[in-house]
Amino acid sequence: MNAFLLDSTVADLDRFAWEAICNWSNDPSINPVIAGIDYAELTRFCLWDKVARSIRAQNPDRFAFEQARLKPPANSIQPHPNRLKFGLKQALSRFSAWKDIRSLTAKDYLYVPCWHPTLQSVVRSLSESVAVVTPQASHFSQFPNIHSVRLPLSSDRPNLSQVELLHHSILTGLKQQGIELIQRDVIELRSQIIQLLLRTEQIEAELSMLRPKAILLFADNHFPVQSYVLVGRKLGIPTIMTQHGLDCEQYCLEEAYADYISVWGTSRLQRYQTRSTWQPIQLQVNGNPDYDCFTPPTQIDRSGSYWLWATRPHAPEKCYLPSRYPQEGIEILNALLGALSRSPKARLVIKPHPLDDVKLYQSTINQHSTRDRVVISSDAVRSLIPAARVVISEDSTVGLEAMFFGKIVVHAHFAASDPVMPFVKYQAALPGYSAEMLQTTLEMLDQFSEVQEKQLLAGQAQLIQDFVGHCDGQAQKRVTTMVRKILEQ
Repeated sequence: MNAFLLDSTVADLDRFAWEAICNWSNDPSINPVIAGIDYAELTRFCLWDKVARSIRAQNPDRFAFEQARLKPPANSIQPHPNRLKFGLKQALSRFSAWKDIRSLTAKDYLYVPCWHPTLQSVVRSLSESVAVVTPQASHFSQFPNIHSVRLPLSSDRPNLSQVELLHHSILTGLKQQGIELIQRDVIELRSQIIQLLLRTEQIEAELSMLRPKAILLFADNHFPVQSYVLVGRKLGIPTIMTQHGLDCEQYCLEEAYADYISVWGTSRLQRYQTRSTWQPIQLQVNGNPDYDCFTPPTQIDRSGSYWLWATRPHAPEKCYLPSRYPQEGIEILNALLGALSRSPKARLVIKPHPLDDVKLYQSTINQHSTRDRVVISSDAVRSLIPAARVVISEDSTVGLEAMFFGKIVVHAHFAASDPVMPFVKYQAALPGYSAEMLQTTLEMLDQFSEVQEKQLLAGQAQLIQDFVGHCDGQAQKRVTTMVRKILEQ
């Protein structure tokens, strides 16, 4: 381990990792631009977990837990064994796509290439007054008034010289920044570069044929949505992005890429304005259409029959900074099981993130004396919040959603770094920054005073205002109006 890594603070290491991800291409001998697309930007997402892991690997004892849970690296794409048949399939797919596009009656249409549930209400509303086009395989294609098109088939033959050059450039550039990836991630990165190059090439063919008036996306900073943004920029097709969640990670959401961005509240707006290199043509606070059914709480709801813990993803590929370890989830679970031991009448319901390791949680629960009072639920989190006495949230949008229900929120954060979400700073939640602190906070809920309730309620209202904006039931209208005006330009 080099001296810097040994002597650095947690915050310094996190910053060091992020700067390495951003700066590996700074050497003048490295050219990350291929066919007019900057792959220094497109490959950042591939490096978030890998650079952080290379630093965590310097502590073998602590890293052993993560290493045991790493999936084998993905295999590189294999060329189709029958090139003639595959070539004919590609030609037919392009012809089918061309026929579908020719059949579109509207010239100025909105293209929505990637499904995401947070876009549902906006897309439904827009489709009533503008032409909306989606890929045939998209969930959106099942909506009324949606025009679906078949897309050209992607190639399965990457340009290996481009793959090897980009792969070598990243490894070399990272090494110059003081980062050397573990061997498993070296292999994984090469496979991801192949997929990235092929998919971006396909997206360019897709957009060149479609030539939509604009592209609507749920995010703009990771694959494949980021490829749509950069290819759209190259072809002169504007991209519109709507915020789909809170900033639950340090650094990763600081950069904006889309031309037009709709954010929930002033918090994300200010983050983009002060930290993003690329500044959108338009950056507008509209609120969250998904919260149009909510209003800020008017009182703290002390009812409920169980503790609800909503996890963030702790899988190795979701630990984007050196300070985030995969074992955080198990450490929080053990603390909660210990708190249950002290509270014989309490029950715990766990709502795991879809990318979290449920089997690992279940095996830990099965070995504990309180296992009969613990349930892992697959129900929608919003259906679980009303009956919860307290919601234990990590750096997660769920913590904010629980505040709409007036629930007492405890912020569980066991990483050595500072929490990302300022729940406690706003006095909108109670702290659970260690096992002892989390257990003590849960034990003291019965002694929660009226003064503390008022303070918590005020903090929740202010946090909702800053992070969600005005909850007046008009967010969807504002977003759709913004999109329509862009299409009219």
